[in-house]
Amino acid sequence: MGRIENAERNIFFGILGNIVSFILGFISRTVFIHNLSVTYLGVNGLYTNILSVLSLAELGIGTAMNYSLYKPVAENNYETIKTLMQLYKKIYRIIAIIITVAGLILLPFLKFIIKDPGNISQNELFLYYFIFLFNTVSTYFVSYKYSLVNAEQKNYIQSNIQVITSVAVLISQIIILKIFKSFMLYLIAGAVIGVIQKVFVHLYLNKQYPYLLEKDYIPLSKEEMKPIKKNMTALMYHKFGDVMIHQTDNIILSSFVNVTFVGLLSNYNLIIFSVISFINIIFNSLISGFGNLIALDSKEKQYKLFKVYRFSAFWIYGMVLIILYFMLTPFITLWIGEDMVISNTAILLIMVDYYFKAHRIAVNNYKTAAGIFDADKYIALIQGIVNLIISILLVQLIGINGVFIGTIVSGLISNFTRPFIIYNMIFNKKAHEYYKDSFLYLITIIMVFFICQLVRKSFCNNITPVSLFVLFILVITIPNLSFFILFRKREEFVYMQEILKSYPDKFNNINKFYSNTLLKAGNKIRFIKNKKTVYVKKDITDKSEEAPLSSDSNKIEEEWIAIFNNLRKNTRIQILTYPEISTKQMIRTNIYSIIFTRKLTRADHFFWPNGLLASALECSYHASKDIQDFYILKQYYDKWIQNGIPIVNPDHAINGYSLIYVHQKMKKDIYKEAIQKIINYLYDYPRDKKNSFPYRKNSPNDIYIDSIGMICPFLCRYGKIYHDEKAINLAVKQIINFIHFGFDRNTFLPYHGYNLKEDSKLGIIGWGRGVGWLLIGMVDSLEYIDSMNPNYNFLVRTFIKVVETTIKYQKDNGYYSWQLTALEGHIDTSSTSMISYAIHRGVKIGILNKTYLYYSNLGLQALRNSVIDGLVTNSSAECMGFSMYPQRYDVFPWSQGPTTALAALSLDAIRNNE
Repeated sequence: MGRIENAERNIFFGILGNIVSFILGFISRTVFIHNLSVTYLGVNGLYTNILSVLSLAELGIGTAMNYSLYKPVAENNYETIKTLMQLYKKIYRIIAIIITVAGLILLPFLKFIIKDPGNISQNELFLYYFIFLFNTVSTYFVSYKYSLVNAEQKNYIQSNIQVITSVAVLISQIIILKIFKSFMLYLIAGAVIGVIQKVFVHLYLNKQYPYLLEKDYIPLSKEEMKPIKKNMTALMYHKFGDVMIHQTDNIILSSFVNVTFVGLLSNYNLIIFSVISFINIIFNSLISGFGNLIALDSKEKQYKLFKVYRFSAFWIYGMVLIILYFMLTPFITLWIGEDMVISNTAILLIMVDYYFKAHRIAVNNYKTAAGIFDADKYIALIQGIVNLIISILLVQLIGINGVFIGTIVSGLISNFTRPFIIYNMIFNKKAHEYYKDSFLYLITIIMVFFICQLVRKSFCNNITPVSLFVLFILVITIPNLSFFILFRKREEFVYMQEILKSYPDKFNNINKFYSNTLLKAGNKIRFIKNKKTVYVKKDITDKSEEAPLSSDSNKIEEEWIAIFNNLRKNTRIQILTYPEISTKQMIRTNIYSIIFTRKLTRADHFFWPNGLLASALECSYHASKDIQDFYILKQYYDKWIQNGIPIVNPDHAINGYSLIYVHQKMKKDIYKEAIQKIINYLYDYPRDKKNSFPYRKNSPNDIYIDSIGMICPFLCRYGKIYHDEKAINLAVKQIINFIHFGFDRNTFLPYHGYNLKEDSKLGIIGWGRGVGWLLIGMVDSLEYIDSMNPNYNFLVRTFIKVVETTIKYQKDNGYYSWQLTALEGHIDTSSTSMISYAIHRGVKIGILNKTYLYYSNLGLQALRNSVIDGLVTNSSAECMGFSMYPQRYDVFPWSQGPTTALAALSLDAIRNNE
């Protein structure tokens, strides 16, 4: 799943969860106010802030953890991930101990912090405090694992767990308040459910990441620890500053005003935090995606997306804050009464603070993703000190508004200084454009505010449900209309508009899929469900023995693990030994070479079949976490390099795909040199008039479909990782040319090839393995083609269309024929495995929806019955030119590799509940 798809998923689940939590939280707060005094609300808010201050012991390590994990996660470097997570586990346990000790030391001083607690005794205050302390400390024993989840851009996992927990806590607390009216039981309920959640998280994440349980990790060297220590030291300053700015207001208000006012303010904060948290989900969900973007993309691309990100923050936060200013007091009045409101001046100051904070969020999130912590560490410290000094001075001079002014002034220090740092360090630009836009945005928001103020005075003087609704419509319309009129021609708005336009297409694609193919899928599903035990012949041609498929999912998974282990074992053997040329095969090869003028390299152990096996081992290593898979892959490439990296045909480029993966993990120059030799060979290779690669130099105008799968994924992966747009554009050109010139328009199936010089299509329509090559070439390329590429959407639509066409020809038993349209023809495991792999891969990277997994899983079940002792049988032999497709079926790498890769993907999906 790519950056955009992960971000969309994070945003969707985050918003859904917040809606549920907000509704229940609102109900809970209403019940709380009607059953307990406002003083208890104040204690609740105060203790939350106190424990946040104690969490200063965390020193921003969580942020440093996330950043340190971005690179190894992007590179699937499990050994480094394992080492880092063991380190974080130890650190977080130390933090838990420190917070416990600090919390106990603070206990005698609570009576000085809590001013006028009403009828709540000191003993009760101590007991409440112990529960808050326990909740905070226990979190550190599991929360470090979320760093890995978030680094993988799977924030939705954490969101879903937290939402389920929040729902359980809120429901239980509502019941307790209604029945017992006890604040003590209210807190205990939250603590008990919190413990259950933490146990579940521990077990669930251990299952998701079993390699974290392994003890054989390599400790980080001093050199590797240096950047981590540097970031943690810098983040200590950031953490201190953030706590002093954001977590001290309630403590100051409780100490200098009273704890009851903290309770009044908490009602406003409930609404403000709930609304703002929706927006924060959108913007925070992109942090890990930015980390990935910074690791892989150009600075120009980064800068463009940052501007869009910041413009989006201005628009969304600006609109919401105006709505909140005008709606909060009327809403509070209708909800819990006029005696629960605070002054409009205080609300305005809170909204001003949030407006400037919105601009800081865009800058800070991008800065965090880039791992810049040291350059501005003193800024955070200065902010915290300034906030404390101004807030404490002004609260004594002008009252509660002084606290909010202190927060605003300290925040502005960051607004002026941090943009300069990220523009200089990330974008290599001067920040004058940022400040110019900031001034424009500020003038705009002030203008819109005064327009809304005039409208409110003219139409909504009395507070009634109807006037509240009218006011809401006006204050949501005016900002959006104003922003649209002023900014509709800006590049950032146009880009946002394109993103929003893409969503209806996604929903239309889903609807189209259901209407066109779900009926067919339903028939197949009924075919399977109507049988308690499904039987599929092991070998259609000469086996009569039938193998039952158990309905027990755990048993199926165990069986598949055993099959997968045998598959990868034989894949490891084949990649180092194929081809084993017998005398008979050598004679046959020579005859074919003479007849078809094909100059073949004898016993080429690094040809395209081996490249397929290499890709399979990469997938296998992802799923198995067995280092032996990676070692064999490395051994294969080492052997190729020792042989001088022989490249005699474009087919050899397929080896470069997983060689890039090896280079990213090992960081050795010999691998980069080999990769460069492949790319140089392709750049220098003669092409036809449309810039397509001919399959062989002696047939300079014959374009084969095989080349799409053998060349394009390597070009796109190379272009993405090594920042070479030329490579990506060349790959895109190959695919688009074949779509335009190599397809039968009636069936929308490809020919084996085409020749533009002779204006002819070549070979047969719908050769199964050819369709497999095309789909693999497209899906493994699309993973690395940026969604902003002008051809990206066309390629995605075409991929989906080819898949929809192809699955019409899948047999009920899950196989595809050697020629798709020959439904009574011989089954072919090479076409079945390649097509099924491509479909599953399409789902994984987010260009196909999950309903397509039915077809890849059906293919996988079929392949299971062609696997004998880890070898994939029933594979059609290598074709000879455009006209001969030998009807010989045996064990070949072009079935072994894709089947192993497909099994790896499927097991990985099962383990990740995808």
